Amino acid sequence: MSNTTDAGDSDERGHVRAVEAELGAVLRWLRVDGIGQGRLRQLTQGFGRASIALGASSEAVAEVLSIDTAVAARMLSDACSDDATAAVAEEMRALGLLGVEPVFEGSGRYPALLAATHDPPAVLFVRGRLEAAPEPAVAIVGSRQATSYGRVQAGRIAGELAERGVTVISGGARGIDAESHRGALRASGRTIAVLATGATNPYPLDHISLFDSIVEAGGCVMTEQPPSVTVRPDLFPRRNRIIAGLSLVTLVVEAASRSGALLTARIAVDDLSREAACLPGSVQSPWSEGCHRAIREGWAQLVTGANDVIELLHGARSVAEGAVELAVRRESRPEQAPRREPAEPRRRVVESRREPVPPTSPCSPDAEAVLAAIRAAGRAGLDELEQALDWTVPRLACATLELEVAGRIGRLADGAFAERAR
Repeated sequence: MSNTTDAGDSDERGHVRAVEAELGAVLRWLRVDGIGQGRLRQLTQGFGRASIALGASSEAVAEVLSIDTAVAARMLSDACSDDATAAVAEEMRALGLLGVEPVFEGSGRYPALLAATHDPPAVLFVRGRLEAAPEPAVAIVGSRQATSYGRVQAGRIAGELAERGVTVISGGARGIDAESHRGALRASGRTIAVLATGATNPYPLDHISLFDSIVEAGGCVMTEQPPSVTVRPDLFPRRNRIIAGLSLVTLVVEAASRSGALLTARIAVDDLSREAACLPGSVQSPWSEGCHRAIREGWAQLVTGANDVIELLHGARSVAEGAVELAVRRESRPEQAPRREPAEPRRRVVESRREPVPPTSPCSPDAEAVLAAIRAAGRAGLDELEQALDWTVPRLACATLELEVAGRIGRLADGAFAERAR
């Protein structure tokens, strides 16, 4: 009996050490300039684990990432530097104090709905309970500058859904997001906040007590960003894809004509073939213009309450079943040799179930300049656009967000942008 217990304890300690080693490697890579979740996924897929990639040659890293050997050598040097060692040790201490755990793509704890998307994060930093199996989940998103009508309706619908066992997902921001979380909590339901910043720098800071309440009630607060990352405008569009990926239905409650909430809904429809819905508001309210336009164009359903959303959830069962089947197939695959990304990423933009609708108003000069750069290159990621236009990342993020909401561009499988056919 004693020997069995000792062996079990030894296995558990070995597992903990392996997780800590992989987390340390992931944090080292994510500190490197030019390495984000996309390239981290390439490294973990190419070498099996991020920790193995740290010990690889610069030539091998260059091959997996399709970059110059000199750049790969610089990345390896930065990841293994003394500064990185000290910073990562501090980040791991901070995560431990907060009770934040890493959830790696490919592990049995990774959410199947998110894993079924084309751009899942290689690692999630999770505080609280995150379910791997698909759960009935609805994203409720909307304006930060919500009206009293929008706040009341978001809280009402979230509460009614939570009472029926539906998980409410949102972004933890002010306005509609916060009221959605609070509505679910008032109904003693489960809610998930997906942050755009690192776990030790939650945004906004005045919602820390709300985030604590979400975890205490059996939900979770999660992010793809390493702990030290602070707020930047370009992080919010990236965060939106996770909100949509975790949800079977995305509901927009109040959104201006150009809104990040609308982008979340378009990701759900265009990239994930899932359902989107909008709550109508006053025809005189600028905060409902985006919702009314989405309903008029036909890519979002009109809903007035939880019953309408539940109907959409019933129709999304096949999405959940497909995610489970995909997860099973991935887990049952035989061990493969390290893979590298194709030299030429596929250029086809993921098609919507409905034809894209031409924008109803002209885009800003910044958006037109970005569109011209994408058109000239054929496809371009943020790195390529930054070099071509010599703009800051926040400025680029705002322009690409505007173009995505307008339906002028879409994301390729590797996360780059391409112009949509009109």
